[in-house]
Amino acid sequence: MTSIWLALGENWATNGLTELAHRQPRIHRVKPWEKTLGLCLGRAPEMKHSYLLVLGLLLLPGLNQPASALNLEEQLDIRPLDATQGPSRDVADGWMQLGNQQLSEGNLTEAVDSWAEAAEIYRLLGDGQAAGQAYGSIGAAFATLGQYPEAERALVLRIGTARDNDDPLGQVYGLNNLGNLYINQGRLMQGQTYFEEALQIARTTGDSRAIGLSLSNLGQVATQRGDLDVAVRLLEAAANYRILASDYVGEAHSSNSLGDVYVALGRETNAIGAYRVGLRAGVEAGNSALQIRALDGLLGIYLDRDELDIAKQYLDQRSALTLGTTPPDLQTALTYRWLGDYYLKTDAPARSEQAFTQGLQIARRLQQKSLEAEFINRLLAL
Repeated sequence: MTSIWLALGENWATNGLTELAHRQPRIHRVKPWEKTLGLCLGRAPEMKHSYLLVLGLLLLPGLNQPASALNLEEQLDIRPLDATQGPSRDVADGWMQLGNQQLSEGNLTEAVDSWAEAAEIYRLLGDGQAAGQAYGSIGAAFATLGQYPEAERALVLRIGTARDNDDPLGQVYGLNNLGNLYINQGRLMQGQTYFEEALQIARTTGDSRAIGLSLSNLGQVATQRGDLDVAVRLLEAAANYRILASDYVGEAHSSNSLGDVYVALGRETNAIGAYRVGLRAGVEAGNSALQIRALDGLLGIYLDRDELDIAKQYLDQRSALTLGTTPPDLQTALTYRWLGDYYLKTDAPARSEQAFTQGLQIARRLQQKSLEAEFINRLLAL
Protein backbone atom coordinates (compact mmCIF):
# COMPACT_ATOMS: atom_id res chain seq x y z
CA MET A 1 0.00 0.00 0.00
CA THR A 2 1.39 3.40 -0.92
CA SER A 3 1.27 6.35 1.43
CA ILE A 4 -2.19 7.90 1.54
CA TRP A 5 -1.07 11.29 2.84
CA LEU A 6 0.63 14.04 0.92
CA ALA A 7 4.31 14.62 1.61
CA LEU A 8 4.73 16.92 4.59
CA GLY A 9 8.09 18.52 3.86
CA GLU A 10 11.57 17.82 2.59
CA ASN A 11 13.03 17.75 6.12
CA TRP A 12 11.38 14.40 6.85
CA ALA A 13 13.07 11.97 4.51
CA THR A 14 13.45 8.37 5.62
CA ASN A 15 16.67 8.95 7.53
CA GLY A 16 15.13 11.89 9.33
CA LEU A 17 12.15 9.81 10.34
CA THR A 18 14.39 7.13 11.78
CA GLU A 19 16.33 9.73 13.72
CA LEU A 20 13.11 11.28 14.97
CA ALA A 21 11.91 7.92 16.24
CA HIS A 22 15.11 7.54 18.27
CA ARG A 23 15.11 11.11 19.57
CA GLN A 24 11.51 10.98 20.75
CA PRO A 25 11.24 7.86 22.95
CA ARG A 26 7.76 7.00 24.13
CA ILE A 27 7.90 7.20 27.93
CA HIS A 28 4.15 7.11 28.56
CA ARG A 29 2.84 4.49 30.90
CA VAL A 30 -0.22 4.43 28.71
CA LYS A 31 -0.32 4.28 24.95
CA PRO A 32 0.05 7.65 23.19
CA TRP A 33 -3.38 7.27 21.65
CA GLU A 34 -4.92 6.55 25.07
CA LYS A 35 -3.43 9.77 26.41
CA THR A 36 -4.46 11.76 23.35
CA LEU A 37 -8.04 10.52 23.18
CA GLY A 38 -8.42 10.74 26.95
CA LEU A 39 -7.23 14.34 27.11
CA CYS A 40 -9.41 15.46 24.26
CA LEU A 41 -12.55 13.69 25.37
CA GLY A 42 -12.16 14.47 29.04
CA ARG A 43 -10.49 17.83 29.50
CA ALA A 44 -9.75 19.78 26.34
CA PRO A 45 -11.58 23.15 26.62
CA GLU A 46 -12.14 23.45 22.89
CA MET A 47 -14.38 20.39 22.79
CA LYS A 48 -17.99 21.53 22.39
CA HIS A 49 -21.21 19.80 23.35
CA SER A 50 -22.17 19.68 19.66
CA TYR A 51 -20.31 16.42 19.28
CA LEU A 52 -19.96 15.23 22.84
CA LEU A 53 -23.62 14.34 22.39
CA VAL A 54 -22.53 12.00 19.61
CA LEU A 55 -20.17 10.38 22.09
CA GLY A 56 -23.22 9.15 23.93
CA LEU A 57 -23.90 6.91 20.94
CA LEU A 58 -20.84 4.91 21.91
CA LEU A 59 -22.72 3.65 24.95
CA LEU A 60 -25.51 2.16 22.85
CA PRO A 61 -25.66 -1.65 22.76
CA GLY A 62 -24.16 -3.54 19.86
CA LEU A 63 -21.30 -1.20 19.04
CA ASN A 64 -18.68 -3.49 20.55
CA GLN A 65 -19.51 -6.40 18.26
CA PRO A 66 -17.04 -7.38 15.52
CA ALA A 67 -17.57 -5.79 12.12
CA SER A 68 -15.81 -5.37 8.83
CA ALA A 69 -13.08 -2.74 8.80
CA LEU A 70 -13.24 0.50 6.89
CA ASN A 71 -11.31 0.71 3.68
CA LEU A 72 -8.38 2.80 4.78
CA GLU A 73 -7.41 4.12 1.37
CA GLU A 74 -10.91 5.05 0.30
CA GLN A 75 -12.10 6.79 3.46
CA LEU A 76 -9.17 8.89 4.68
CA ASP A 77 -8.98 12.67 4.37
CA ILE A 78 -5.82 13.32 2.32
CA ARG A 79 -5.51 17.12 2.40
CA PRO A 80 -2.10 18.62 3.23
CA LEU A 81 -1.41 20.03 6.69
CA ASP A 82 0.01 23.56 6.70
CA ALA A 83 -1.95 25.74 9.12
CA THR A 84 0.98 26.59 11.40
CA GLN A 85 4.76 26.71 11.07
CA GLY A 86 7.75 26.37 13.39
CA PRO A 87 9.86 23.75 15.17
CA SER A 88 6.95 22.22 17.09
CA ARG A 89 4.98 22.02 13.89
CA ASP A 90 7.92 20.26 12.23
CA VAL A 91 7.99 17.67 15.02
CA ALA A 92 4.24 17.05 14.68
CA ASP A 93 4.53 16.75 10.91
CA GLY A 94 7.41 14.33 11.43
CA TRP A 95 5.28 12.09 13.65
CA MET A 96 2.50 12.28 11.08
CA GLN A 97 4.77 11.24 8.24
CA LEU A 98 6.33 8.50 10.37
CA GLY A 99 2.84 7.12 10.92
CA ASN A 100 2.22 7.21 7.17
CA GLN A 101 5.43 5.30 6.58
CA GLN A 102 4.45 2.72 9.20
CA LEU A 103 1.04 2.41 7.54
CA SER A 104 2.68 1.74 4.16
CA GLU A 105 4.72 -1.02 5.84
CA GLY A 106 1.59 -2.55 7.37
CA ASN A 107 2.45 -1.57 10.96
CA LEU A 108 -0.92 -0.10 11.90
CA THR A 109 -0.46 -0.25 15.67
CA GLU A 110 2.78 1.71 15.46
CA ALA A 111 1.16 4.13 13.00
CA VAL A 112 -1.62 4.84 15.49
CA ASP A 113 0.92 5.69 18.19
CA SER A 114 2.78 8.04 15.85
CA TRP A 115 -0.41 9.78 14.71
CA ALA A 116 -1.45 10.17 18.35
CA GLU A 117 1.85 11.92 19.10
CA ALA A 118 1.18 14.25 16.16
CA ALA A 119 -2.41 14.89 17.23
CA GLU A 120 -1.34 15.90 20.74
CA ILE A 121 1.19 18.43 19.42
CA TYR A 122 -1.28 19.84 16.91
CA ARG A 123 -3.84 20.21 19.70
CA LEU A 124 -1.37 22.08 21.92
CA LEU A 125 -0.51 24.34 18.98
CA GLY A 126 -4.19 25.13 18.56
CA ASP A 127 -4.24 23.63 15.07
CA GLY A 128 -7.59 21.90 15.29
CA GLN A 129 -7.79 21.07 11.59
CA ALA A 130 -4.50 19.17 11.62
CA ALA A 131 -5.41 17.44 14.89
CA GLY A 132 -8.73 16.42 13.36
CA GLN A 133 -7.04 14.83 10.38
CA ALA A 134 -4.80 12.88 12.75
CA TYR A 135 -7.87 11.67 14.69
CA GLY A 136 -9.39 10.55 11.39
CA SER A 137 -6.31 8.50 10.56
CA ILE A 138 -6.36 6.96 14.03
CA GLY A 139 -10.04 6.08 13.73
CA ALA A 140 -9.71 4.45 10.32
CA ALA A 141 -6.66 2.48 11.49
CA PHE A 142 -8.45 1.25 14.62
CA ALA A 143 -11.33 0.11 12.42
CA THR A 144 -8.93 -1.83 10.23
CA LEU A 145 -7.43 -3.40 13.37
CA GLY A 146 -10.91 -4.41 14.55
CA GLN A 147 -10.80 -2.13 17.61
CA TYR A 148 -14.21 -0.60 17.01
CA PRO A 149 -14.90 1.25 20.29
CA GLU A 150 -11.54 3.01 19.97
CA ALA A 151 -12.29 3.75 16.32
CA GLU A 152 -15.57 5.39 17.26
CA ARG A 153 -13.99 7.51 19.96
CA ALA A 154 -11.39 8.78 17.52
CA LEU A 155 -13.96 9.46 14.81
CA VAL A 156 -16.23 11.33 17.21
CA LEU A 157 -13.23 13.51 18.02
CA ARG A 158 -12.58 13.93 14.32
CA ILE A 159 -16.13 15.15 13.65
CA GLY A 160 -16.28 17.42 16.68
CA THR A 161 -12.91 19.00 16.02
CA ALA A 162 -13.95 19.68 12.43
CA ARG A 163 -17.18 21.33 13.58
CA ASP A 164 -15.39 23.48 16.12
CA ASN A 165 -12.83 24.60 13.55
CA ASP A 166 -15.26 25.27 10.70
CA ASP A 167 -13.78 22.43 8.64
CA PRO A 168 -16.67 21.08 6.53
CA LEU A 169 -14.54 18.59 4.62
CA GLY A 170 -13.27 17.20 7.90
CA GLN A 171 -16.88 16.69 8.95
CA VAL A 172 -17.62 14.90 5.68
CA TYR A 173 -14.80 12.38 6.10
CA GLY A 174 -15.53 11.85 9.78
CA LEU A 175 -19.25 11.35 9.21
CA ASN A 176 -18.62 8.88 6.41
CA ASN A 177 -16.26 6.86 8.56
CA LEU A 178 -18.59 6.86 11.55
CA GLY A 179 -21.45 5.88 9.27
CA ASN A 180 -19.42 2.96 7.98
CA LEU A 181 -18.90 1.69 11.51
CA TYR A 182 -22.67 1.58 11.97
CA ILE A 183 -23.20 -0.05 8.57
CA ASN A 184 -20.64 -2.72 9.39
CA GLN A 185 -22.64 -3.46 12.55
CA GLY A 186 -25.76 -3.97 10.42
CA ARG A 187 -27.32 -0.68 11.60
CA LEU A 188 -28.24 0.62 8.17
CA MET A 189 -30.57 3.42 9.25
CA GLN A 190 -28.00 5.04 11.54
CA GLY A 191 -25.27 4.69 8.95
CA GLN A 192 -27.44 6.14 6.21
CA THR A 193 -28.24 9.13 8.42
CA TYR A 194 -24.54 9.94 8.75
CA PHE A 195 -23.94 9.47 5.03
CA GLU A 196 -26.84 11.77 4.17
CA GLU A 197 -25.52 14.44 6.53
CA ALA A 198 -22.08 14.03 4.98
CA LEU A 199 -23.49 14.41 1.46
CA GLN A 200 -25.42 17.53 2.44
CA ILE A 201 -22.26 19.14 3.83
CA ALA A 202 -20.14 17.93 0.90
CA ARG A 203 -22.50 19.55 -1.62
CA THR A 204 -22.05 22.92 0.10
CA THR A 205 -18.30 22.65 -0.45
CA GLY A 206 -18.51 21.59 -4.09
CA ASP A 207 -15.66 19.14 -3.43
CA SER A 208 -15.99 16.31 -5.97
CA ARG A 209 -13.98 13.84 -3.92
CA ALA A 210 -16.12 14.36 -0.81
CA ILE A 211 -19.38 14.22 -2.78
CA GLY A 212 -18.27 11.05 -4.54
CA LEU A 213 -17.36 9.31 -1.29
CA SER A 214 -20.70 10.17 0.32
CA LEU A 215 -22.70 9.04 -2.73
CA SER A 216 -20.72 5.81 -2.92
CA ASN A 217 -21.43 4.98 0.71
CA LEU A 218 -25.13 5.68 0.21
CA GLY A 219 -24.98 3.37 -2.80
CA GLN A 220 -23.58 0.63 -0.59
CA VAL A 221 -26.49 1.08 1.83
CA ALA A 222 -28.98 0.81 -1.03
CA THR A 223 -27.23 -2.34 -2.25
CA GLN A 224 -27.42 -3.97 1.18
CA ARG A 225 -31.11 -3.13 1.36
CA GLY A 226 -31.74 -4.68 -2.04
CA ASP A 227 -32.75 -1.34 -3.59
CA LEU A 228 -30.61 -2.09 -6.62
CA ASP A 229 -32.05 0.53 -8.99
CA VAL A 230 -31.39 3.21 -6.37
CA ALA A 231 -27.92 1.77 -5.84
CA VAL A 232 -27.17 2.05 -9.56
CA ARG A 233 -28.12 5.74 -9.64
CA LEU A 234 -26.05 6.53 -6.57
CA LEU A 235 -22.98 4.56 -7.64
CA GLU A 236 -23.07 5.92 -11.19
CA ALA A 237 -23.13 9.45 -9.79
CA ALA A 238 -20.39 8.59 -7.30
CA ALA A 239 -18.12 7.23 -10.02
CA ASN A 240 -18.63 10.36 -12.12
CA TYR A 241 -17.72 12.67 -9.24
CA ARG A 242 -14.65 10.59 -8.49
CA ILE A 243 -13.57 10.84 -12.11
CA LEU A 244 -13.89 14.63 -11.84
CA ALA A 245 -11.72 14.55 -8.72
CA SER A 246 -9.09 12.29 -10.36
CA ASP A 247 -9.72 10.04 -7.35
CA TYR A 248 -8.57 6.78 -8.91
CA VAL A 249 -8.93 4.71 -5.75
CA GLY A 250 -12.45 5.99 -5.18
CA GLU A 251 -13.36 5.60 -8.85
CA ALA A 252 -12.23 1.98 -8.78
CA HIS A 253 -14.21 1.24 -5.61
CA SER A 254 -17.42 2.81 -6.95
CA SER A 255 -17.05 1.23 -10.40
CA ASN A 256 -16.41 -2.25 -9.01
CA SER A 257 -19.40 -1.91 -6.67
CA LEU A 258 -21.48 -0.74 -9.62
CA GLY A 259 -20.37 -3.80 -11.59
CA ASP A 260 -21.55 -6.06 -8.76
CA VAL A 261 -24.98 -4.41 -8.78
CA TYR A 262 -25.26 -4.69 -12.56
CA VAL A 263 -24.50 -8.42 -12.30
CA ALA A 264 -27.25 -8.80 -9.67
CA LEU A 265 -29.65 -7.03 -12.05
CA GLY A 266 -28.67 -9.28 -14.97
CA ARG A 267 -27.11 -6.37 -16.86
CA GLU A 268 -23.89 -8.11 -17.80
CA THR A 269 -22.89 -5.73 -20.59
CA ASN A 270 -23.10 -2.79 -18.19
CA ALA A 271 -21.21 -4.81 -15.59
CA ILE A 272 -18.37 -5.46 -18.02
CA GLY A 273 -18.08 -1.73 -18.68
CA ALA A 274 -18.05 -0.92 -14.97
CA TYR A 275 -15.45 -3.56 -14.13
CA ARG A 276 -13.24 -2.36 -16.98
CA VAL A 277 -13.40 1.16 -15.58
CA GLY A 278 -12.58 -0.25 -12.14
CA LEU A 279 -9.62 -2.14 -13.58
CA ARG A 280 -8.28 0.90 -15.40
CA ALA A 281 -8.65 3.09 -12.30
CA GLY A 282 -7.00 0.43 -10.16
CA VAL A 283 -4.04 0.42 -12.53
CA GLU A 284 -3.87 4.23 -12.43
CA ALA A 285 -3.90 4.08 -8.62
CA GLY A 286 -1.26 1.35 -8.55
CA ASN A 287 -3.62 -0.67 -6.34
CA SER A 288 -3.44 -4.40 -6.99
CA ALA A 289 -6.37 -5.25 -4.68
CA LEU A 290 -8.72 -3.05 -6.70
CA GLN A 291 -7.41 -4.52 -9.95
CA ILE A 292 -8.00 -8.04 -8.63
CA ARG A 293 -11.56 -7.20 -7.62
CA ALA A 294 -12.33 -5.91 -11.12
CA LEU A 295 -10.63 -8.90 -12.74
CA ASP A 296 -12.71 -11.29 -10.64
CA GLY A 297 -15.89 -9.62 -11.84
CA LEU A 298 -14.79 -9.89 -15.46
CA LEU A 299 -13.61 -13.49 -15.08
CA GLY A 300 -16.93 -14.53 -13.58
CA ILE A 301 -18.85 -13.11 -16.53
CA TYR A 302 -16.62 -14.37 -19.34
CA LEU A 303 -16.18 -17.87 -17.92
CA ASP A 304 -19.96 -18.17 -17.49
CA ARG A 305 -20.33 -17.12 -21.14
CA ASP A 306 -17.63 -19.61 -22.22
CA GLU A 307 -15.80 -16.74 -23.91
CA LEU A 308 -12.53 -18.35 -22.99
CA ASP A 309 -10.12 -16.29 -25.09
CA ILE A 310 -11.19 -13.11 -23.32
CA ALA A 311 -11.28 -14.86 -19.95
CA LYS A 312 -7.69 -16.04 -20.51
CA GLN A 313 -6.51 -12.45 -20.99
CA TYR A 314 -7.93 -11.42 -17.63
CA LEU A 315 -6.71 -14.62 -16.00
CA ASP A 316 -3.19 -13.84 -17.19
CA GLN A 317 -3.46 -10.40 -15.58
CA ARG A 318 -4.61 -11.90 -12.30
CA SER A 319 -1.81 -14.45 -12.42
CA ALA A 320 0.77 -11.72 -12.99
CA LEU A 321 -0.51 -9.86 -9.92
CA THR A 322 -0.62 -12.83 -7.56
CA LEU A 323 1.43 -15.89 -8.51
CA GLY A 324 4.76 -14.27 -7.72
CA THR A 325 3.78 -13.45 -4.14
CA THR A 326 6.23 -14.77 -1.54
CA PRO A 327 5.05 -16.52 0.52
CA PRO A 328 1.88 -17.44 -1.38
CA ASP A 329 -1.18 -15.76 0.11
CA LEU A 330 -4.95 -16.03 -0.15
CA GLN A 331 -5.05 -14.29 -3.52
CA THR A 332 -2.48 -16.75 -4.85
CA ALA A 333 -4.76 -19.62 -3.83
CA LEU A 334 -7.76 -17.95 -5.45
CA THR A 335 -5.83 -17.55 -8.70
CA TYR A 336 -5.22 -21.30 -8.72
CA ARG A 337 -8.95 -21.80 -8.26
CA TRP A 338 -9.65 -19.60 -11.29
CA LEU A 339 -6.96 -21.46 -13.27
CA GLY A 340 -8.45 -24.83 -12.37
CA ASP A 341 -11.93 -23.70 -13.43
CA TYR A 342 -10.54 -22.33 -16.70
CA TYR A 343 -8.67 -25.55 -17.51
CA LEU A 344 -11.85 -27.56 -16.88
CA LYS A 345 -13.61 -25.53 -19.55
CA THR A 346 -10.72 -26.09 -21.98
CA ASP A 347 -10.80 -29.88 -21.49
CA ALA A 348 -7.45 -30.00 -19.71
CA PRO A 349 -8.28 -32.03 -16.57
CA ALA A 350 -4.65 -32.77 -15.71
CA ARG A 351 -3.77 -29.07 -15.62
CA SER A 352 -6.97 -28.39 -13.70
CA GLU A 353 -6.01 -31.01 -11.10
CA GLN A 354 -2.55 -29.49 -10.78
CA ALA A 355 -3.98 -26.01 -10.21
CA PHE A 356 -6.53 -27.20 -7.64
CA THR A 357 -3.84 -29.18 -5.80
CA GLN A 358 -1.55 -26.17 -5.59
CA GLY A 359 -4.42 -24.03 -4.35
CA LEU A 360 -5.37 -26.65 -1.76
CA GLN A 361 -1.84 -26.70 -0.35
CA ILE A 362 -1.86 -22.93 0.09
CA ALA A 363 -5.35 -22.93 1.62
CA ARG A 364 -4.24 -25.53 4.17
CA ARG A 365 -1.11 -23.55 5.01
CA LEU A 366 -3.23 -20.44 5.53
CA GLN A 367 -5.87 -22.41 7.50
CA GLN A 368 -8.59 -21.20 5.14
CA LYS A 369 -11.03 -24.01 5.91
CA SER A 370 -13.86 -23.00 3.57
CA LEU A 371 -11.49 -22.52 0.65
CA GLU A 372 -9.80 -25.83 1.48
CA ALA A 373 -13.20 -27.52 1.26
CA GLU A 374 -13.84 -25.89 -2.13
CA PHE A 375 -10.61 -27.26 -3.54
CA ILE A 376 -11.31 -30.74 -2.16
CA ASN A 377 -14.78 -30.75 -3.72
CA ARG A 378 -13.38 -29.62 -7.06
CA LEU A 379 -10.72 -32.34 -6.99
CA LEU A 380 -13.28 -35.01 -6.10
CA ALA A 381 -15.47 -33.89 -9.00
CA LEU A 382 -12.71 -34.38 -11.60
